[in-house]
Amino acid sequence: MATRIRLRRMGSKGRPFYRVVVADQRSPRDGRFIENIGKYHPLSDPSLIEIDEDRALYWLRVGAQPSNQVRNLMSKLGIWETFVKERPSALVGVKTKTERPAKEKLSKKAQAKAAESAKPAAAPPSAVEEAAVAEPAPAAEETVEESTAVDAAVEKAETTVEDTAEA
Repeated sequence: MATRIRLRRMGSKGRPFYRVVVADQRSPRDGRFIENIGKYHPLSDPSLIEIDEDRALYWLRVGAQPSNQVRNLMSKLGIWETFVKERPSALVGVKTKTERPAKEKLSKKAQAKAAESAKPAAAPPSAVEEAAVAEPAPAAEETVEESTAVDAAVEKAETTVEDTAEA
């Protein structure tokens, strides 16, 4: 018989409290149980958690599987850690929450706005800038007027790119 350690809901509507019970896996949530080993009152402040450590460890040793919520309650009381010290293999089948890096949540509008502001900054250089970068060092025959015209065009393109990035 596969046994589970789980919560049995009791109390009135909107005012639940739970008993920690050992039950057959096939029995319903509030149905027949084998043994009552504790109680949990989540609405009291602070929450009341009482589990008979000896009986819980006995049932864990004979193979009863705790539900996730009961495992959390046992961890708060230190019962689960005691069991894991005895049997490190108990952690093999347990899924634990892993720490994930915090993602920055942006709305679709904010993502679009960020993409638009990043576009002009990452835009390919204009034709004038490409010509200035691609040209080899000016020859000695080039006149002063031509070099100043290219410099002025490059400065104008840079200010245009800066203005669009600010907007």
